[in-house]
Amino acid sequence: MDTADHPVQNLSVVVRQQTFNDAAEIDRLMGLGFSSSHSGRNIWRLREGEVLDELCLVAEAEAGHLLGSIRYWPITIADKPSILLGPLAVDPAVRGRGIGVQLVRQSLERALSGPWHWCFISGEPNYYLKFGFSPVTYEDVSLPAHIEEERLHMLALSSATPEDMPPKPWPVLSMHSFPKEAK
Repeated sequence: MDTADHPVQNLSVVVRQQTFNDAAEIDRLMGLGFSSSHSGRNIWRLREGEVLDELCLVAEAEAGHLLGSIRYWPITIADKPSILLGPLAVDPAVRGRGIGVQLVRQSLERALSGPWHWCFISGEPNYYLKFGFSPVTYEDVSLPAHIEEERLHMLALSSATPEDMPPKPWPVLSMHSFPKEAK
């Protein structure tokens, strides 16, 4: 049985929206989960401006210690308002206990009520499939910098379908804010 697909067991964890006061703990999690070169990866070219606070969640243990964090950034995909998932960071001491799954599911539930058409991720090749993401290639999207193709995935968040989109490849670009009427 894969415990990553089941609720967090034997941990008292609260998932909540991140706050400004969480910054140091989120940085600590990033340091535990990623190499120091992580923020230099090409995906960061899409992470400009401010995160989308309403989608950024943390998993907090009883003592206020953060065990996980998920962040989202505004982007466009073929001029459609969309979001970039990531980074998702979970304390290595509690990986495989469902914290990452809980963060992804709850944040995507929030995203469904937003103005976004697509969610894009550069992540572990097989991890995001269980959430409904589909792999995409450079025949599907064009990016401002090269990212390993096996890491690229998209998920429709609205009634968006590939048939409603312009011809491929769809440009994926950073965006600082969305018009309120975007749907």
